Amino acid sequence: MNKVYIKHSVVPKLRRFTPWVYANEIDSNKEEFQSGEVVALFSKKDGFLGTAYVNPKCAIFARVLSFGKEEIGKKFFHNRIKNAIKKREALLNVSNSVRLIHSEADFLPGLIVDKYGENLAIQINTAGMEVYRELIISTLKQFLNPTWMVEKSDLHSREIEGLEDKNGTLFGEPCVQFELKENGLRFLVDIEDAQKTGFYLDQRKNRSICAQYIKENDKVLDLCCNAGGFGIYALHAGAKECVFVDASDSAIEQTKANLEHNELVSESLHVNDVFTFLKEQKYKNSFDMVIIDPPSFAKTKEQAVGAKRGFKHLLMESTKAVKDGGLIGFFSCSHHVGRKELLDIAMEVSHDVKVQYVLLEQMQQDSDHPCLINASASFYLNGLLLRVEK
Repeated sequence: MNKVYIKHSVVPKLRRFTPWVYANEIDSNKEEFQSGEVVALFSKKDGFLGTAYVNPKCAIFARVLSFGKEEIGKKFFHNRIKNAIKKREALLNVSNSVRLIHSEADFLPGLIVDKYGENLAIQINTAGMEVYRELIISTLKQFLNPTWMVEKSDLHSREIEGLEDKNGTLFGEPCVQFELKENGLRFLVDIEDAQKTGFYLDQRKNRSICAQYIKENDKVLDLCCNAGGFGIYALHAGAKECVFVDASDSAIEQTKANLEHNELVSESLHVNDVFTFLKEQKYKNSFDMVIIDPPSFAKTKEQAVGAKRGFKHLLMESTKAVKDGGLIGFFSCSHHVGRKELLDIAMEVSHDVKVQYVLLEQMQQDSDHPCLINASASFYLNGLLLRVEK
């Protein structure tokens, strides 16, 4: 195993179990290493620091697999995957679909695995994980014996890593519409065509939290509704009406199917950009709850400034649309716009619109998408439930 020497100034970061080493933090010639190669991380002064895989093509040069001296092979993946599955057992009482492996937070950086019933959807997003593709798939088969498995690897991530795009069925015949069961509700999911690995499993707990605040006969607005999760939870909890809005035709069609599947009714489903929708409709003091759950506005740090402007506009228009004393669920799925940024935006809108917000809940991704406190990027989903005092 080759050695990569780390600059002495970076050693404290690794001693705190931070799992990434950037290209400008190494004291070796990065061109001497192959993409996906497993190396030992060393400091010339402090000695051994960890075992990682590297990619000289990327700004993140090394991703730590273990902070100990560990052989990366069959036993390593067997133990890591077994432990990840065991940690999710309790959640299977809530839903038949969970995230089994969540990259760095399960100490398998670059690997994501979602379980849909007896089936799996996987993402292999880094060169280091690509090296172990067949071992990963065979280990998952051994533990879970899935009926079918599809790959939904992230095109952008693989491109950065110098990898070809890989999406499609790995084996078996995926069903066109899988029935996901969650907290007594049922959602039809098209695994192969859906965004990412299918349904937004990370919002499971937050859908339930928001639904707990629904009162009988409430009127709800679900912006960027995707498959209708928040709005359907609200209707199931007793809301009288829910308006669903999404820019995607397929998302609205999926929402219609999920409404019917749960024997719920909405006469107001709109294929429209949410900014345009709010401008055209000019709702004022109309809703008891508004959900703002847009796709990632800021995939990079550079995009965060523009993203915050978009969030501010959505919160401002939603505040006008909600009744006095009504609620707003305000979410960001980018760690570049985290909890602090959402609170700052709410402070600005509070001043501009002359309302006050009472913070009722601070929300994050559900426990099958764990946050690793040593890796800030794992805190990617943040939400605020605000009561609007006009």
